[in-house]
Amino acid sequence: MPELSRKEINWSRELFLYCVAAEWFLYGINVVLFCFCVRTLYRCRLRNRRALFIAVSAIFLLCTIHWALQLVNAAELLMVLEMMARALKGVKSPQKELVNRANRANQLNIAMGAVYVLTNLIADSIFIYRCYCIWDFRKRIIVVPSVLLVACGGLGFASVIACGMEGFSEFLFITIFFPLSVIFSVLTNVILMALAAGRIWWIGRGARAIMGPAVVKQYRTVIAMILESGALYCTPGLMYLAFFIASPPATQVIFAALAQIVGIAPTIIVVRVGLGNSVDSVESFRGGPQVQGTVLDIGPDLDLDLDLDLWDQKANLEMV
Repeated sequence: MPELSRKEINWSRELFLYCVAAEWFLYGINVVLFCFCVRTLYRCRLRNRRALFIAVSAIFLLCTIHWALQLVNAAELLMVLEMMARALKGVKSPQKELVNRANRANQLNIAMGAVYVLTNLIADSIFIYRCYCIWDFRKRIIVVPSVLLVACGGLGFASVIACGMEGFSEFLFITIFFPLSVIFSVLTNVILMALAAGRIWWIGRGARAIMGPAVVKQYRTVIAMILESGALYCTPGLMYLAFFIASPPATQVIFAALAQIVGIAPTIIVVRVGLGNSVDSVESFRGGPQVQGTVLDIGPDLDLDLDLDLWDQKANLEMV
């Protein structure tokens, strides 16, 4: 075990406590949102309600596991730091116990990384599916995001495996694989944001000619919701990359927040779908003539569906 000064021990102790505080706070928000999401899905009439419930439940379960691992990991590391602090005062601690606790903390940290990567894959899959539905189930639209998702997951698990083999205690900034995984995740979500917002903007452009300028405000609201959910998901990733360059140890706190935000963002989207006030719900587009189709097919089963086929005026409304 490396020798640490009193200042380094105090700084490390504060860092671990910040990690726990950040994750506890966000996990509390996650619990409330998940309960509200379950209630909303139970009451609404979504075509893919069961699949969404399974996905959100899996994400929440993984977030809960990460939260529990974070708590146990912090306890182990704080005990290691306490034993080091006593050693500085001349109080000897059993070296074997110190090494065992450090090894357990290492294993917990690697497990937390694996849980996060898996959670991120499920969350990104929900975003990809949303984009797939918005684009009227056109598979070629999601080819690039899907490839980026596979790359993101591969790099994330590669980081976990590499650090597990080397016995590193902090896979977050010792290998380059994890930052690359975060880059691919952010890039995936930026592309999905652009695709979804661009699609809705184009539909709104066509709807204005039919329903008048009053409907444009509704489409702008939906676009704002897409950008809002994307920003919630991407901003912590960008912060992680910034801290990775400036101060790698500080990425611990960002990672603790990311582990819960990766569950909060898709849960908010599913809640909005169930309530019928997001891009995934046709309810957001009330106010004009009835239209037919499946662009927003993961929204509630209503008679009002939005599709470009209604606008069969030989205009250039084909999206791809």
